Amino acid sequence: MINLSQIIIGLFLFKVWVATADADYSNLFIPQIKYEGGHSMPHPTAIDSLLGQIERRTSIETNRGLTQIALSYPKLYRYPFIYMAGSREFEKFSANDIKRLRNYLSYGGFLLIDDNSSGINSKFDISVRKMIEALFPQVPLRKISRDHSIFRSFYLINRVSGRKQVSPYLEGINIKGRTVLVYSANDLGGAWARDKLGQWTHDIVGGGNRQRQLAIRLGVNIVMYVLTLDYKKDMVHLPIILERLKRNKLP
Repeated sequence: MINLSQIIIGLFLFKVWVATADADYSNLFIPQIKYEGGHSMPHPTAIDSLLGQIERRTSIETNRGLTQIALSYPKLYRYPFIYMAGSREFEKFSANDIKRLRNYLSYGGFLLIDDNSSGINSKFDISVRKMIEALFPQVPLRKISRDHSIFRSFYLINRVSGRKQVSPYLEGINIKGRTVLVYSANDLGGAWARDKLGQWTHDIVGGGNRQRQLAIRLGVNIVMYVLTLDYKKDMVHLPIILERLKRNKLP
């Protein structure tokens, strides 16, 4: 016999499914999360620049135009991908915001968190880790292995990159076999951002243009992973993928 709690859970899941089904996956738009305290938009042009690269390099149509949304935004579930950036300590998320973000990620959404401070153990990093611990107390943030589909969803990549090489790996949260959150400490947005004239806004620290191109490719791959998940992990592709990974050459 179905009890009241089962009915309530069923209605909630149906509501989430309807909201997610209403998302326009053919015209990709990536809003940026707005939060209290800190600096939630260190690189205002980063996402639009990445979307431009995605449209140029893939068959995905994008919808550019910078937009920040709060986690309380009623249409949060319309977006399959959201981005959170920062370079400073930020205020603790409210219990309601944590719950909404947890539900969003658990039922199909994806969050990319980008530390733009270019520092080890930054105040933004500390705030992020506290937020993630509150978000998924039973699911620790873990290093993403190099055989993850993120590293082969479009380009074949065998290392991570960004404006500055702070960490040699990405970290993530997996829920039921799906990576729902990726955390980069390497300032991806700083490598993507351009000014109004189309020039790169920030210099790359350490690796020059090759490092920037790898950061762009990693951004493209993360987006493609979210839209396609694990299809390129099919064993049919594995020998070719492994051989190409060994070459690791950029055009």
